[in-house]
Order: sequence, then structure tokens, then C-alpha cells
Amino acid sequence: MTFPQNGSLFPRTVRHATYVNFPRPDDCSYLHRLPIDEQCEFVQMTEACSESEFYFNYVGFLYCTIDSDRAYLFYLGFVLLLCVCVYYFVVLGTTADKFFCPTLAAIAKSLNISEALAGVTILAFGNGSPDLFTAVANPDADTELMFSELLGSAAFVIGVIGGTVLLIQPFDFPAWGVSRDLAFFIAAIVWITLKAADERFSVYDSATLIGMYLLFLFLVIWEFIRDKQQESRANSASGGSAELAANQRNRQIQAVNAGRSDQQETAIPANEGLINDCCNHLNPLDPQDWNDGGWARRTFCLLKAPFVLLLLLTIPIVDAEVDRDGWCKLLNICHCFTLPLLIVLVNGVAFIRMAKVYVFIWIIAIALPVMIVIFYTSRTDRCPKYHKLFTLLSFLGCIQVIYVVAQEVVSVLETVGIVLKLSKSVLGLSLLAWGNSVGDLFSNVALARQGYGKMAFAACFGGPLLNLCFGLGLTLMTKSFGVQDLVAEVRKGVMGENCELYLFQILTTTWLCLLFTNFQGRRSVGLAMIVTYLMFLAFSFLGEFELIHPYGTDHHPDPNGG
Repeated sequence: MTFPQNGSLFPRTVRHATYVNFPRPDDCSYLHRLPIDEQCEFVQMTEACSESEFYFNYVGFLYCTIDSDRAYLFYLGFVLLLCVCVYYFVVLGTTADKFFCPTLAAIAKSLNISEALAGVTILAFGNGSPDLFTAVANPDADTELMFSELLGSAAFVIGVIGGTVLLIQPFDFPAWGVSRDLAFFIAAIVWITLKAADERFSVYDSATLIGMYLLFLFLVIWEFIRDKQQESRANSASGGSAELAANQRNRQIQAVNAGRSDQQETAIPANEGLINDCCNHLNPLDPQDWNDGGWARRTFCLLKAPFVLLLLLTIPIVDAEVDRDGWCKLLNICHCFTLPLLIVLVNGVAFIRMAKVYVFIWIIAIALPVMIVIFYTSRTDRCPKYHKLFTLLSFLGCIQVIYVVAQEVVSVLETVGIVLKLSKSVLGLSLLAWGNSVGDLFSNVALARQGYGKMAFAACFGGPLLNLCFGLGLTLMTKSFGVQDLVAEVRKGVMGENCELYLFQILTTTWLCLLFTNFQGRRSVGLAMIVTYLMFLAFSFLGEFELIHPYGTDHHPDPNGG
């Protein structure tokens, strides 16, 4: 059996229609137009059906392994995929709550930066970098899906996640800071809307979009430096003597503690309790949850225990709220080897040769001396001075795990979209947007629950703005350099203008609510943000099922009678 590879079999009226959404023969959703006994072969032969595959081929599992002609088994497999997706959410939540959030707090404390700056820079880059790298690495990807996914993700992160952060932890905003974030985001949306109206985007349009983000980042850093200088001058003018006395007391306390530590070192061996300490840290079950919980919570703890154990073996914990800041000598020594090895394995580069030597052998050669040095320069009973360097390992490990699991979530949700026969535009702005933003959801909500609401809310703007300006800008710039006139062809799809309009509405609604509350981040503001997003989602799905006409679609009768 052969399948058409382009849209030439469609009648002219369908191919050039502005509103009707029939799947193309090279689109995976075209399988629903085929007989049931031909769907598996189509899935195996069509490249679009493997685009959603990251580690596992969920489309092939449903339509080939199970086979869609066995209805009961097919629906059972579909439900199983949804359960797997829920488990992925649990993994993401555990990673964010137990590892990622304490690491970000430790980084912000070490660098002595504010929550807002950490949210706009470190957390925004951590949440947005996987999507950014994916977009830049695939400049030939479908722009319809890219537009709806990037704009839909931005709407979800700002509307739902930002609103949820305010519901969890209300706080007052600095008027200039949040106005700056909203103004830059609105400017980026307006620029994209105007320049892509004719479905063309030049290299200069892309450069301007990238420049907007660089200017935004410059203003954020400049404002932080200015505030620090003003605070330093105020402290030196008002409390110089008090600060000097406090520093003297701190030095005396540190000297006493250092003396006690020296005495302890001479009395207790450096590796006392090494194995027991490692076993205690490797316990994947939280004793408090296990003792206080019923059968349901205990079952939940057992289900997530295998993955928690894998995380504990690969990602170091750096948390100022726990004993010894999370230091475990034997386990942290192992992390110097297990985490780099995990990263090269999951990215498929472990068996690539560098200077005729496999990458994983380079990892072993570099890690072993580091592990030996740490073993002879540290103690079991207290963390060494260089323990803060493990925050870098922890940050990289968390980003890697969140990226891998989030990609699997996206793969499952794309399969769900194919089964439910959703168009690319709606699939991008809903299921794919949610899947790509699930890392932001769990990390930002976990931060808000732990008292870092300002950092989380700042990341709700910084991450999407990074993806939109850099991801879209660099992708379209690469496409522009591939053509002679330096102008890329851009297809926004049926829901493109719909996404632009409602994202603009979410931003302006948030700004107006904050103006009316004198920039107090009340729960009512968060609720308004969530409701505005739900309006956008309802409008999009009503347009998908042709109950209303989305913005940007021509719903007038065809004068040619097509």
C-alpha cells in the first residue's frame, strides 16, 4: 500500500480554504481517514507519526502493538497512557520539590541576588532552555505548530501558573519591575503580530525580537545593581558602627566554632559512619509521610520510590534547611560520576568518540581524580567549603531530568491529540503547551509553596519571554538565512491570531488588575488571570469544533461557490 506524500490529492477548494481543517496526507492524524487495517502501516511509514517519539513510540503502541481494531484493548491502552502521564507528573513534582527548588534557593543565596532577578534569569533559563534548544535545533519544523505552541505555552504559564502562584502566596509587587516585564512582553506580542500578519518574517524582524529580550535582560540586571549600590550607601551612612560590631561578633563566633570543629576532628575519624550515613540518605521513602499516611499515601510513596531512588543516586541535594546542607560524603562522591554519566547516556553521546576515545571513558577519567580528592579532603560529619559547587551539578541534573520527563509528557499528549483528532493549532495551544510547560508548573508552584513566590512569579514572565523572543527569533532568523531575500515564510495556522489576541488580553488584564489593587498581588488578581486563560481556551475549542469562528479566519461565503 502506498500513501500520498503531499496535499495534491485534495480538491482546490479544500486546499485553499481558510477555515476548514482537514488533515494532510503527510500528517499523522490522516490515519483516521483510512480503514482500520491500514492504520498501523500508515503509522510505521509516515514520518509525522514518529515526530512525537522521544524514548517511546506511544502512537505505535496504540495503533500497532495493540491495534485499533480491538476497541476494548485500544481504549484500555489509551487509559494506560493517561496513567503513565500522571506518573510523569508525579516525577516532575518530586524533582522540583525535593531537588530543584532548594538548589535554586542555594544559588540565589550564594550569588546574593534577589528573588526577582533569580526568577527572571536562573529559573527562567532553567525552565525555558529545553524548549529554546529544541526550537533552535529544528528550524525546519512546522511553523503553525511552533506558533501555537509558543504562544499557547506563554498564555498557560502567565495565566494559569502565574495566577496559581498568587493564589498560593499573595505578595506586593514593585510597580516598576512588574510593569517593565508586562510592557516588554506586550511589545514582543505586538511586534510578532504586526510583522507576521502577511505570513512573512524577515531577518531584521527576528533580530529586533532578539534585541528586545537582550534589552529586557540588561534593564533587569542594571536595576538590581543600582538597588544594591543604593542599599550599600544607605547602610554605610546609617549603621556603620553597628555593622562593624555585628561583624566582630560573627568573627568571634566563627573562631569559637572553628576551634570546636578542630577538637572534634582530632577526636572523631573523618570517615566515621560513612556507610550508615549513605544508607540513610538513600532512603526513597519519607519517614514522616509513611508514618502519618494511610494506605493510599503509602501506596503512592511506594509507586514513586524507584524514581526517587534513581534521583538520589544521581542528583546531589543542596538544601540549607536540612542537616549539613544535605551533604552526604559517600553519596556526593558518587554523584561526581553518576550524574555526568547519566547526562551523556540520556542524550545519546556516551558512545561517541572524542580523540578516538568514547565519551563515557572521558567521564570516568575525569571523575575518578575528583572523587579521590573529595574523599581525602572532606569529612562525614560536616560539609566541606566547596559543597556549594555541588549546586551546579544539582542544577544541571534537575534540568536534565525535567527536560527528559517533560518530553515524554509531550509525546503522550501528542498521542492523545491524535486519538482525539485535534488539529495542529489546537494541539499546539492546548496539549503541547501544557506538556511543554509542565516543568514550569511544578517548579514554580513548588517554589511558591516554599515561600519563594516572587522568584516563581518573575519566572512566569522571564521563561516565556525567553522562549518567544529567542526561540522564535533564532528559528525564524535561521529560516530567513536559508532563502535568497532573507524573508522566512511563516504559517500561523487557524488559531495563530487567536493566540496572539488572547495572550495580549491576558497581559493587559493582569496589568489592569495590578493597577486597580495598587500593585498588590492579591488572590483575586491570580483568579482573574486564570479565568482569562480559561476564556481563551474555551474560545479556541469552540472554534476548533466550528461552533464559532476564530479570529483571523474568513467565514464569508466563497464567491466561487466552493
